[in-house]
Amino acid sequence: MKKIINGDKVIALILFTSFFSTNAQVKVSNSSGTVNPQSILQLESSGNDKGFLLTRIALQAANLSSPLSAHVAGMVVYNTATAGTAPNTVTPGLYYNNGTSWVKLTTKTPRIGDIKNGFQSGDHNGWYLLNGRAISALATNPRARAAALGFATNLPDASDRFLKTTNGSDNLGTSSGADTFTIAQANLPNVTFSGTTNTTGNHTHNYTDNPTTTIAVASGGNNPVSNAGNVNDTTGNAGAHTHTLSFSLGGSSTPVSFEPSHIITNVFIYLGS
Repeated sequence: MKKIINGDKVIALILFTSFFSTNAQVKVSNSSGTVNPQSILQLESSGNDKGFLLTRIALQAANLSSPLSAHVAGMVVYNTATAGTAPNTVTPGLYYNNGTSWVKLTTKTPRIGDIKNGFQSGDHNGWYLLNGRAISALATNPRARAAALGFATNLPDASDRFLKTTNGSDNLGTSSGADTFTIAQANLPNVTFSGTTNTTGNHTHNYTDNPTTTIAVASGGNNPVSNAGNVNDTTGNAGAHTHTLSFSLGGSSTPVSFEPSHIITNVFIYLGS
């Protein structure tokens, strides 16, 4: 069943439609026209210059049903108040009730200069690939916005780089760092390795004195010289000594990679259209 009535008869319509079956379509309009068969209630203005005004109430907090007597899941209102304490503060805007609290209806739109990762391969919907291109290649509005962000010549090139927050002294958009590093002597602890060999190595050497000719005895009582064919004797054992050692660590100075496990994406900046 279909029913078309004028806007000034809405109250009568509400009372009247309570007798209709559940498959009835109702159109509220200030002009005649076709009722959309997929709708339950159709609101229409012939001049397309009217809006739908929701119930306006002053909520007290997100967790309080007041001024309603209880939470009703699916209830939609326009809140006019700023009230409540965190995390249950409410501010003017559209709210729906989920059965236990009020939830504000908001839309999340990117702002100029926002950064995101994505699997898109190129520019899309106001997002521009950070590939180091000259800003002169951008359209007029995105080019002006890029310049306002401080990119006077080129967009930053995020290829094969991680994002790092500023420390307060570096410049936004600049790139630095490397994928690998080489350990130099200056990177090692300041330690001197030293040591000595064991001194308990006292020992003797045997030798044979085998002169080829007979040597005469020198004059004087304290100058005996052996003229025997073979004389065996032993050196003294007071030969304690040390040795200095040096050895190589065997390194090759191969650079060390410190790139963590990762997933490859592209990086985009929002400059709008």
